[in-house]
Amino acid sequence: MNYSAPFKKLAALGNRFIDYKMGIYGAMVMSVIVLAVNHYHTGEWIGAFTAALKQGIYTFLFGGIIMRGCEYLATRIRKQAIALAAAVIIPSAVSVSLTFAVHSMKGTPEPVASTIPTAIFVIPSTAIWGYKKREGTFNPRETGDLA
Repeated sequence: MNYSAPFKKLAALGNRFIDYKMGIYGAMVMSVIVLAVNHYHTGEWIGAFTAALKQGIYTFLFGGIIMRGCEYLATRIRKQAIALAAAVIIPSAVSVSLTFAVHSMKGTPEPVASTIPTAIFVIPSTAIWGYKKREGTFNPRETGDLA
């Protein structure tokens, strides 16, 4: 019996909604930042590592979803300027809003300061990723263009 088949199906389904590669890259970058900031402020490794692990999981899941959405917008909208603007503005706004909301609800002492690293990285990341995905992949007959 092939026990890996259900896992392969689950991974393929997840791949429709999560960009695994970008999720991993984002998780690595944000985890290191959170680890460094928390260790600097507390001088404690365990708490800093726990925060970095939570951030890594959050960024992998939501960052991967955000980047898949960026790709979708960049490749499905007919007009390039609108496609690239949408691929940057919408995912970036969602990402910054989610990050701020999580930090606000969680009781982070400075939710705005905790949201700044997300804003710094998500805007150029979506711009570069959207442009990269748009180049050579846009064909309105195949993609079912949106505008």
